[in-house]
Amino acid sequence: MQEEVTMHFILSRQIEPTLAFHLMKFAFQVFEKEVIELTPEEYAEAYQQAYHEITLHEQILLSEAACGVVIPDKLIQTTFHSIQARHGGEGKFCLHLQKNNLRPAEFFTILSNDLKVETILARVAYYANPVSQQEIENYYHIHQDSFYLPEQRSTRHILISTENHYSHLPKDALLRRTMHIHSRLQRNPHNFIREAQLHSDCTTANDGGDLGRISPGELCSTLDQALFQLAAGEISPIIQTTQGFHILYCEAIHPGQRLNCEEAAPRIHQILTREARIDTCRVWLKSLFHIDTRKLK
Repeated sequence: MQEEVTMHFILSRQIEPTLAFHLMKFAFQVFEKEVIELTPEEYAEAYQQAYHEITLHEQILLSEAACGVVIPDKLIQTTFHSIQARHGGEGKFCLHLQKNNLRPAEFFTILSNDLKVETILARVAYYANPVSQQEIENYYHIHQDSFYLPEQRSTRHILISTENHYSHLPKDALLRRTMHIHSRLQRNPHNFIREAQLHSDCTTANDGGDLGRISPGELCSTLDQALFQLAAGEISPIIQTTQGFHILYCEAIHPGQRLNCEEAAPRIHQILTREARIDTCRVWLKSLFHIDTRKLK
């Protein structure tokens, strides 16, 4: 078996285009590698997944649900260019295709079929039973500990940018300007809105620097750490980042709390709708292939 896998690995450039396409896709998605960079064990896994997906796609494209499904050229082109960009642009992508024994025209055709399969499955999933209110309530009572809103802080922000398109002043002059603003705010934090409107380079300046309610992790790590050390009504020290000099104002602290069922309902509806659509597709695939569809997640 090992010799067979190794042989597939060595001859990966000589396989037919459809298998080459799916091998390339799984190698990139699962291992973030080119096919020729995979270890024998990784290649065996990618090969198995690729072969399995080809079998599924062939049957899906022959099904009644495929009738009338046409993928617009614009969508294929957009997807094609997006994949090119992820591989470093047109030149690098062409080299990538060559390494995988694929020509751009072949890739384009197989990509079209790939998108067609996605559209067919989306069409099948559309007929999933709608989620009921009772299902939402049942899910909430079983998983209510999962619906927790973390502590948030109502935050305002002033940025004195050191980027050239905002100011041609030297950085030390901009720092002195920030220090003057900070000194005034320490004496009177309630003037933060006015100071932001007059001096901030942030896009929130017209709104008095209002960032709204901020949860942990929403800001860059430097600002996030500074903000969640502040008490309500407190002004941060001057914070320097690559963008410039920042001042934060914590207007209020909103403690973390568990969401009630009504508040959690939109998220639960999304979860249950996704599960219902997957189940609908699984049943449909089972009717086509008569196989254990638990492997088709």
